[in-house]
Parts: sequence; structure tokens; C-alpha cells
Amino acid sequence: MVAKLFKKLGLAGVACIAAASIGPALAADLSPAYKAMPMKAVAPVSNWTGLYIGGNVGYGWDSGSTGISGSTNNPGLAPALAAIFAAGSYPAALSSSAKGVIGGGQIGYNWQMPSQWLIGLEADLQGSAIKGTTSQTQTPAFLDSTTTSVTKSIDWFGTVRGRVGFLATPQVLLYGTGGLAYGQTKSSFTTTDVNFGCVANATLCANGSSSSVRAGWTAGAGAEAMLGSNWSAKLEYLYVDLGRYSPSISTSTLPGVVFFNTSAQFHEQTVRVGLNYHFNWTGPVVAKY
Repeated sequence: MVAKLFKKLGLAGVACIAAASIGPALAADLSPAYKAMPMKAVAPVSNWTGLYIGGNVGYGWDSGSTGISGSTNNPGLAPALAAIFAAGSYPAALSSSAKGVIGGGQIGYNWQMPSQWLIGLEADLQGSAIKGTTSQTQTPAFLDSTTTSVTKSIDWFGTVRGRVGFLATPQVLLYGTGGLAYGQTKSSFTTTDVNFGCVANATLCANGSSSSVRAGWTAGAGAEAMLGSNWSAKLEYLYVDLGRYSPSISTSTLPGVVFFNTSAQFHEQTVRVGLNYHFNWTGPVVAKY
């Protein structure tokens, strides 16, 4: 009886010792199953694809001049008119130094490529206060002095442009742009005889203006940065070439006989800042599990 009791106690002890030694091993084997999955970092990505709309304000200045020449439909007056211009009675060209504030709105669409490149299309319309006037008095030898003035202005202009950009970061776009430009241009011209004033059939005076909607081209570059919550800010430079406008102004002292031919170049440079709202903006994803 006693022998049987010792036998049972011995088996129980062996079982306890075995359990004590096997338990930690099993725990060690099972512990990895309960560890959290490691976080896998990925490069930040974003999605600029989609429609956007916004506004802008800026400043523009004109770098073109206005050429001045004379003509007549009376062959008998042609030599005398040519001699008057050759003597320097009138300036050959004047620069009005037009400049002013611009502002308007834009709408566009972006397509982001699988890489860091982006292409897009944008149209904008700008109100313009770009305007300038200059005058000059000429005093040729043995001839009357004259004062001549020219004025140039752009009332409004717009562009339709393609954009090609590179994402320097997921939220910063650097781009070049170019395409069609169009706008309302105005040019005015005035000249008077300083010594005798405007005398019919004796002196040459003229005063007139003309306007035209013209088409040309534009090119530039810019940078745009996402601010979060679908908004972005941009800084942009555009060169806008609306060509040359060449109206003829009839003299008031010899109307319909002698004309001043003006040739105004409209070459505008603009710098502007703007805000855009992106309807489908997806911000950068910085990590995933």
C-alpha cells in the first residue's frame, strides 16, 4: 500500500517537472503570433488629377514701342511730307511704358502621370489696368516745333494654355506653360504744332484713337503648392504677345489727305499670385501597414 502511494507521488512529480520545463518553450514558440505587425514605410504619394478653379491678382508692364510715320493720298504732297519727317519734325517711335494691376480667374484640369510628371490645360480671363502715356517735343532746324503723344492700354486679356509640370515633392509642382493669348488693345495718337497751333492747310495736327481685339501667344512658368483641404497657392510669370496694331490717324488740318500711321507693339509681361480649389485632391499617403 505504502509502495503504491510512493509510486503515484513519483509519477506526479515527474509530470510537474515536465510541465515546468515544456511550458516556457511552448510560450516562446507561440509568442511571435501575438506580436503587432511591423509598419512598412512607403514614399509619400499624392494625386493632382482633376478639375480646379480659382482667382488671381498681379501686375503687368508693357515692353513694346509705338512707331510713327506719315503718308498722303496726294502725290504732290508726298515729297514735302517725306522731307518734314526726314528733318526730324516727329519722333520715329515712342515708348509709353504702360503698366498696371491685373486680376481675374482661371479654370483647368490636371492629369498626373504614373511618375512625378503632370500635364494639364488651363484657361484664364483677366481684367487689366495696364496703361501708359508718353509725349515728346521735337524742334528741327528751320521748322516748327511739334509735340507728339501716344497712349497704349489693354482693357482685358485671356489665355488658353497647356501645362507641363514636375512634382518636386508630392505637394509642390513646378511647371512651364504656353499657348494662345487674346485681348482688347487700345492705341491713341496726338500731335500739334507748338509755334502756330492747328491751322488748316498750313500745319499738321492730328488726334485719334482706335481699339481692336487681337490674338497672339503666351509662354511662362510657375510654381504651385498644396496648402491642404483641397486648396493650393501659385506664383506665375507670363509673357503675353498680342502682336502689332497699326491704325492710321487722319490729320485735322488736312483731313483725308495726310495721315499719321502708328504701329503699336503689345508685348506684356505679367507676374501674378493665385489660389485654386481642387475638387478631387488626394493628399499624400506617408505610411501603411
